[in-house]
Amino acid sequence: MHTPIWFHRRSFIWMGMAAAVLLLKAFVPTSFWDHWYYQGLFPWIRRISDFLLSWSPMPLIYLGLSVIIIRMVMWCGQYRRGKAYMAIRALGGIAAMISLFYLLWGFNYGQEALDRRLGLDLSQAKPEEMAAEFRRATNVLLDEANSLPDSLTRDNAISCFGISDQDLRPDVVKALADLGLPHQGHVRVRQLWPSGFLLRWNTAGIYIPHVLEGHIDKGLLSVQKPFTIAHEMAHGYGVTDEGACNFIAWLACSRSKDPWVRFGGALTYWRYTAASMPWDSVGMVLQAFPPVLRRTVELINKNDRKYPDILPEFRDAVYASYLKGNGVRHGLLSYNQVVVMVQQYLAHQPTSSRSD
Repeated sequence: MHTPIWFHRRSFIWMGMAAAVLLLKAFVPTSFWDHWYYQGLFPWIRRISDFLLSWSPMPLIYLGLSVIIIRMVMWCGQYRRGKAYMAIRALGGIAAMISLFYLLWGFNYGQEALDRRLGLDLSQAKPEEMAAEFRRATNVLLDEANSLPDSLTRDNAISCFGISDQDLRPDVVKALADLGLPHQGHVRVRQLWPSGFLLRWNTAGIYIPHVLEGHIDKGLLSVQKPFTIAHEMAHGYGVTDEGACNFIAWLACSRSKDPWVRFGGALTYWRYTAASMPWDSVGMVLQAFPPVLRRTVELINKNDRKYPDILPEFRDAVYASYLKGNGVRHGLLSYNQVVVMVQQYLAHQPTSSRSD
């Protein structure tokens, strides 16, 4: 039998696989994904990929993009085979990306939410409790700022002090272990060039399942990197919810032995608590900050202005749809759930073990 000119076997295989994974995601109970994928198969995917690839000195996303560009050039070179063939090949490429996304990481969206694992009730947050958490976070930040050595209070340290995923990994692994979450592997979080590439989309970091690596923007100030690296590393260990990753980042940074990690983490978390407070209350705190904190906030604001947002409404709409489509209950608001999670988590801890 003559094969139609538009037929491309591999593309149809990818389309069939994409349809299968989407149907599995839609109809298989979340308890299955939590037990068999998040706590079962995925840790092995993590171990194997890290053993084979984590040694690379170059972010694998550059290699991945190179492969995609080469494949697209080859695809464009086959235009003589007709529009139907080109459309089939394009759909096959999209289906391959969807399939790999879920097989390598995306099925983790079926895991049990971290707040439920910890017995927290995020719907019970009260304004007075959030105000108390803001005051607690402010006191922690002041303590961390006052404990910094003089060498880490200068502008060049705030902006350029060297820090990488290697510095954060032990803290993140310990936080995950303390929470009873999978923590196998050697997750890498790379710093992407050029500076501002992610920040212009109002994103400090991103985890890309297709290369099994996290990424942060090289344009971030050093003081912003500890929390962001820890957040993306939590994604790399299979945690999907943005609020849960923020919570793990807070826990990892707050318990670190490194004063720079604790300070950077405390500052980023304080900014989350401040976002839920009236500006008058935040302004009074800012005015009372010691010089190193006032200067840090000033440098962060100055750095943010270097990278104005691109299409913010479009970006928010697309990402909110993506999060909710994958079962993240609060969409973009999930980032800010960290404040409620921390407040309730500390309230459930024995008095002697609370951070204060």
